[in-house]
Amino acid sequence: MKKFTGFCLLWLMLNANSLLAQSGGNKLQFDITDGYQRENFHWSIAGNSNGQNPNIFSELKWTKLAGQSIAASLQYNVYQRFKIYSDYTRQFITSGTVNDSDYSTDNRIGNTYNETFDAGKGHMQGWAIGAGYQLINNSWLKLTPYTGYGDNRQSLSLYDSDNRFPGLNSSYQTKWTGVFIKAIASIKLIEKLKFNADITYNQVSYNANGNWNLITTFQHPVSYRHHANGYGLNANGTAVYVITNHIAIQAGGGYLHWQTGNGTDELYLNSGEVDKTQMNGAFRDGFRVFGGITLIL
Repeated sequence: MKKFTGFCLLWLMLNANSLLAQSGGNKLQFDITDGYQRENFHWSIAGNSNGQNPNIFSELKWTKLAGQSIAASLQYNVYQRFKIYSDYTRQFITSGTVNDSDYSTDNRIGNTYNETFDAGKGHMQGWAIGAGYQLINNSWLKLTPYTGYGDNRQSLSLYDSDNRFPGLNSSYQTKWTGVFIKAIASIKLIEKLKFNADITYNQVSYNANGNWNLITTFQHPVSYRHHANGYGLNANGTAVYVITNHIAIQAGGGYLHWQTGNGTDELYLNSGEVDKTQMNGAFRDGFRVFGGITLIL
């Protein structure tokens, strides 16, 4: 994947002049970046649907999920100051761990189960599309707010590379979907050097399912489902150095925080029964560092 990303960057730089020759003006900005991302993610359920007996019955914590992260985004000036926006991101998870803990008493007291497993497989991906209006456009500041719809997903793993639990290959799949509000600003610092910043608020519906493949009393491939409502925040800051009027290089970093409120957990048993309890929320936090190029056509 790194070779492919590098090839894309090289191709864009070598073909920039021919692309510009076909362009009728600076209506489009295209960014492509490659970098490193790491994040933590956890959720828990209570003993019953009232959030009691105990208030935390089982808890899963994925820690230091890390790997290569690629991203591409596009801003296109449709008419006067009206713009459209789209982006795509994908992280390839190559390292990380997950802890599974159960408790018999409130507030994580009375630990009845505690195991840590490998989680260095899987991926995360997201896309968004929206429209906006450029509020400010002068020689030193550009500001455009957008609104639209986004879809963010995680494909997480739980396995044992030490073969303590032969055949363990469990998984947890999440989907965070909903509308977003985004603001993108570009500030000219000095000649040829800009600082770009963006912040996005997402109002989302959270749906997830898990497959605990070694538990024979659970159904497969869907052992349980989670549902809740929540929000997500993403923020990025980027230093941009302009090489020509149409090509720039960039380097920066970003932070993300997503969470839900209380929701529902439905456990599907082989007997046909469905046990329902309270999900105490899902939480993810992480950061990304990256570098790449910008084309303005």
